[in-house]
Amino acid sequence: MIEFIKDYKHDEKLRRSFDALAMQTFGISFEAWYQSGCWNASYMPYSYEVDGKIVANASANKMKLIIEGRPVDAIQIGTVMTDPEFRRRGLAYDLIQRIIADFEDDAEFFYLAADDEAMALYRKCGFVDVPEVKYAWQNPLGSPESLKRTLVPASMTLEALCTVKSSALLKGAKLEIVEDEHILAFYWHHGFNEKLYRLDDMTVLIADIVDAGKGLVLYDVFVQNGGDARFDLSNILARTGATTVKFAFDVAGLITGLEKECLDPSGWMVRSAGNSGFPALFSYPKLAQA
Repeated sequence: MIEFIKDYKHDEKLRRSFDALAMQTFGISFEAWYQSGCWNASYMPYSYEVDGKIVANASANKMKLIIEGRPVDAIQIGTVMTDPEFRRRGLAYDLIQRIIADFEDDAEFFYLAADDEAMALYRKCGFVDVPEVKYAWQNPLGSPESLKRTLVPASMTLEALCTVKSSALLKGAKLEIVEDEHILAFYWHHGFNEKLYRLDDMTVLIADIVDAGKGLVLYDVFVQNGGDARFDLSNILARTGATTVKFAFDVAGLITGLEKECLDPSGWMVRSAGNSGFPALFSYPKLAQA
């Protein structure tokens, strides 16, 4: 008999069954994240189980967004998955409806990242497609030698990185995410612990060095909040020495000379009872995608 359950992370049998379905569906594990204590109350799985086996899931992520300077509570839906033997039964649709019913009085809007196959399901749930912008920047004065010299690989514990993130300055972008250290911790457990660099004592970058050492894919920048510190992206990028930078977070208005690519459809979808949602021409932070 299929039964509905939610928020069962401390039930080892159910959690490991959830993890097995995630590995089967996405090739990712949640167990190290749980064992590190970072699976907190902000991430809540809604599932169907049969005899202790998780057969379908949709998870609610409580998110705190800063949209054009205004704090916004929203729900990001993720980890939507169904065991192949239980597909075409409306289980994912029902789980998403349960999440919406539980949070519609507290969240201004719901959002998710969708692949092509799942878009019809999400449209049925009231979600609509929204375009996204990706930004890049060129520095003709950059050089590989400067990049190697200025970016120092940083060996940081997960606790230290989360502290750096939680105490960092806001950037001043149109869209920022705060209080999402639990999601950053998930990425730390999936390889991003090897993408940490220090520019100086106050500045930590999460990045990939690409293009034969000439460019960066910049996932985030944390500048510590202290003294007269301020977030100056132009200065940070010039000091890295990178010739090209691709951004995985919103930088509109933070630096001149940006190149932008509009993605429509972007894969992002929003459900809102009113006019709430992402700002126009937003760029969602990669490390806040659940």
